[in-house]
Amino acid sequence: MKYYIGADIGTTSTKVVLFDEALQNIDSISRGYDTYHSQAYYAEQDPEEVLESLLQAVEELLERHEEKRDDVAYMAFSSAMHSLILMDEKDQPLTKSILWSDSRAEEFVEEFKKREDAETFYQKTGTPLHPMSPFFKLLWFQKNTDLLKKTKKAIGIKEFIMRKLIGEYVVDYSIASATGLFHLQDLVFDEEILKEISMVPAQFSRPVDVEEIFSLSNPEVLLRTKLPSNCKVLIGGSDGCLANLGGDVTEPYEAAVTLGTSGAVRITSDRILLHPEGKTFCYYLRKGQYVLGGAVNNGGNVLAYLSGLFYEHPDHFYRDLSKNLLESEPGAEGITFIPYLYGERAPYYDGHLSAGFVGITPRAGKKQFIRAAVEGIFYNLKEVLTELERLHGKVRLLKASGGVFENNEMASVLAGVMGREVQRVEASSSSALGAVRLGVEAIRLNSKKIEVFLPGEEVLQYEMNFKRYQKITKTVILLKNALAAAEEEEEEEED
Repeated sequence: MKYYIGADIGTTSTKVVLFDEALQNIDSISRGYDTYHSQAYYAEQDPEEVLESLLQAVEELLERHEEKRDDVAYMAFSSAMHSLILMDEKDQPLTKSILWSDSRAEEFVEEFKKREDAETFYQKTGTPLHPMSPFFKLLWFQKNTDLLKKTKKAIGIKEFIMRKLIGEYVVDYSIASATGLFHLQDLVFDEEILKEISMVPAQFSRPVDVEEIFSLSNPEVLLRTKLPSNCKVLIGGSDGCLANLGGDVTEPYEAAVTLGTSGAVRITSDRILLHPEGKTFCYYLRKGQYVLGGAVNNGGNVLAYLSGLFYEHPDHFYRDLSKNLLESEPGAEGITFIPYLYGERAPYYDGHLSAGFVGITPRAGKKQFIRAAVEGIFYNLKEVLTELERLHGKVRLLKASGGVFENNEMASVLAGVMGREVQRVEASSSSALGAVRLGVEAIRLNSKKIEVFLPGEEVLQYEMNFKRYQKITKTVILLKNALAAAEEEEEEEED
């Protein structure tokens, strides 16, 4: 029997999973690493620490399954998007690995959006105009340092690891399509975009398809992990895209909804679909398939924040969550929660947005505030889904995963807010499974037991509340922009 290892390089840990020929999950190991915030808005990791975590995890996994070691056919990779590492002429890092959440380039994004041709950058690449994009990270380096002049290669964390394993700088189309530098239609680094940062295609990794297979040529890695000498490396893709493949979200009528600390809504499409206002992303999954979606900053992190406000012991917030939802009505006594506690990505891509409760009256108690918060988080996801449906057409089934949906009432409220069937699925290893699946597509995934939540009579109430939510958010954003403009005008007058 053959076995496969799926490696998912995330922003908090790397997870390696051992699969059998039927793509059943045999075992997995995760190893974490630190994120460094050396200055405000910085979020960085040491690429050597990430590599070490991967090697430790593979080593330990194969020690547990000594008898299967020689039958591992290949190791396939998924990784988080939007990371950036600058490498010098000696192939040593000039920087740490800069994460998607690093927002030091925020001011350049806001200035860039004022350009008449700004939207063409999104239309070429499918990557929203946001500080997460490596394009803006590189723009920041161009304006603030001289490091680009010393840069042999600008790469991401998976490319760093691939070079250590196979001795070559290669990037898969999926990861490349999330850099803001890569032409989604032509599958090449766009020279016009690179001119903006005074760089050339030779300073980037060689782009290859997600199913490309390489020899594991590093003898030290083979010796340490004791992987068989004929073990191959399948380059794989990005975590979000591969989660759709591994989670079996590939039909046109279904979407993945994930909600942990943050969240996302993703749809698989057979063609490139770009939003006229740049509100959604479009990334390469594999030949003939793309993942459309929108990621949101505000999810379980908002509930974690509120738990400390409403409870002396935050754990009691989660203990009482089902009870509070069951004992409060949809609409939360007229309270609407604007959930942008941590700024927002989709659908507004504005790091300066903030959160708030609107419509508070003396009738409202703790239960209503908590329900309003849950509904606001879900309305935000519904706004993303609405924008995706504008491009793609109607979705009738949502596959929900993430820690937030382990609570039955949360899944039930999601079904009501979205007005469609919700299936709760186990997706903790879906990105690793998606990577492995790229090499054994003939195998169908075995259906696991799923739990179904259907919308009830409250659908019309939720729909009315959603329309109110949309009006309020639009008004709040207009007010925020008007205040910012007025303050800027005052500063100019003072000068």
